[in-house]
Formats: sequence, structure tokens, C-alpha cells
Amino acid sequence: MTFLERWLHIVRSCSYVNTYNVAWAKAITEIAVESTFTLEKVETVEIQLKDIAKKVIRYYFEQTLFFDLQQSSNPQKIPVVVSIVKKLIDIYQVKTGSLMPIKWFKSNIETACKSEYEKAVSDTVKALKTDVSYRFLRIQGIEVEGVYQYEQRANSLFIRSDDLLALKENRLAILDAINYRWTQMLENFNHSPRLSKKVRIIDEDTMKRKPLGKFASFLYMENPHTQCFLCSLKIENETPAIDHVIPWSYLYSDDLWNLVFAHQSCNSSKSNVIPSEEMIQRLEERNKVLLQRMKEQGKLDKHVSELELAIESNFVRKFWIACQG
Repeated sequence: MTFLERWLHIVRSCSYVNTYNVAWAKAITEIAVESTFTLEKVETVEIQLKDIAKKVIRYYFEQTLFFDLQQSSNPQKIPVVVSIVKKLIDIYQVKTGSLMPIKWFKSNIETACKSEYEKAVSDTVKALKTDVSYRFLRIQGIEVEGVYQYEQRANSLFIRSDDLLALKENRLAILDAINYRWTQMLENFNHSPRLSKKVRIIDEDTMKRKPLGKFASFLYMENPHTQCFLCSLKIENETPAIDHVIPWSYLYSDDLWNLVFAHQSCNSSKSNVIPSEEMIQRLEERNKVLLQRMKEQGKLDKHVSELELAIESNFVRKFWIACQG
């Protein structure tokens, strides 16, 4: 087998106990992409575990902060690295005074929580030494040779420069394979929709949210007096905000069946709170009325079909229940 065949064999065959191995593989692949060594001058490249740890923390930070995805098969036993990241998130939110999700590179967390971040990196290195570094190479108890050299408890690993270059040159296919495997694992641990998008999102620089103004005309059909869905008071002297009842950061989608009018302040203060059952019941009733009004006014576009499907398929309740899991 070539190096790439070995690498992909490990990714495809790694354990389903948790997502450590795919995070480890992704970090090393990213380091390969960022590397600037000259092949003729360097035969072996040293990779510090702290550099791998920094990337692993970023992956789990975003998947946890935005989607709170479970990363192991045992919900009662959170993986050590995920616990480290959750603690870092808590500290960051206290220091910034905000619960709003934010992309890693915009968070400035390395500076805002400098000492806590450095401790998180140190603790993650310890976890990687114990649970990933050498176990990554073992598939069904047999070690895959010719991938990298690592001595247990060491602070770095060594990989051939031409192998690192192979990762760099084939990065798109390799990262696609890693993300696909990560999604497969998460599907076993979570009941969350659109998992493949949630895995890919950590590769994007920004969370791409589209303007919701196009939905206003539909919402006016059922709510012409612009009553706030969240506090039930009339919205006056301001443009109504359009709110996702089930948080957008969970669905990663804009759907008419999940959108309502709200005060700007109510919308801002709600953040990513999971709605109550009473709110879900009201949303279900609202959708039935909205569909009826749309049909009465001769609307026969895709929004009518999508709303009808959402009601027939009980999307509101299904996604709300899954959101809590």
C-alpha cells in the first residue's frame, strides 16, 4: 500500500468509540497543507502535538458551541477533550458576557482567555498522548506501519516529508473522506439534522446566513397586526424581527414553518435557547393557519408545498425533540 492508501484505510476503519481519530487525521492533514518545507532539503518533518491540539480544540469548539454535538457513543462519558473545550467555552462566555455562537477565528479566544487557552492546549496534548497518538495507527489490534513515527508519551511525531507532501497535494479528497467519516460517526451519536453541513461548517470562514426579509410577506398573511411570537405583545415603532423558533444554529436552515415575527429585543435576548413545548404547540397551530391563509390568497409556490410537507411530516415536533437530544 502507498502512504495515501494507508492513511485513508485508517480513516475509513477507525474506531466508532469517539471522534478523536478523525479530528487527529484532520489536524495532521491541515498541518501538511500549511507546511512550507523544501522536499530536497528535508527528509523527515517533526510535528508538535501542541500544534495538533490547537486544531483539535478549534474543531470541537465550533461543533460544540454552535451545535452541541455528542462526540462519543456513551452520552454519560464525555470525551476528555470535549470536556476541556466545554470548560473553555464557559470561561469565554463569562468573560465576553455573551452566549452568541461565534466562529473560532473571530472569537480572539487565544488572547481573551490566554491562560485558560494555554491550559486547554496543555491538557489536550495529555489526552492526545493517552488516547490517540499511537492508537490511531492500530486497526483491529494490528498496527499500520509506514505512516509516522511516534514514541509513546513524546511531545511530537515524525513523518516523511514526501508523505506530508502527498497529504498536501491530495488535501481535497482526503479532507472530504475525513469529513464523511466524521459525519458517519456523528450519525450514530446524535439525532441532529444536516450533520454533514455541521461538520463542513468548521472548514468555512463564516457562518453564511441569508437575509430573511423575503419571508415577511408570508408571515403578514397570518399575523397582519405583527404580534410578537415570543412575548405576545404587539410590535410597534420598529421593523419586526424574523425569528427562528427552533434555533438556526441547530437546523442550519431557513424554513417558513420555523419563522415568526418578534420584537428586535426579544429576538436578541432569546439566543440559542430551546423553545418550550407550549411554544412548539403554538408554532404548530400557527403553521396550520398560515397554510390556510396562503391557499385562500392563491399562493401556489414552493413555500406552500414546503409548509404543507412540514405539517404532514410533523417537522416542528420531530426537530424540537431531536434538538433536546
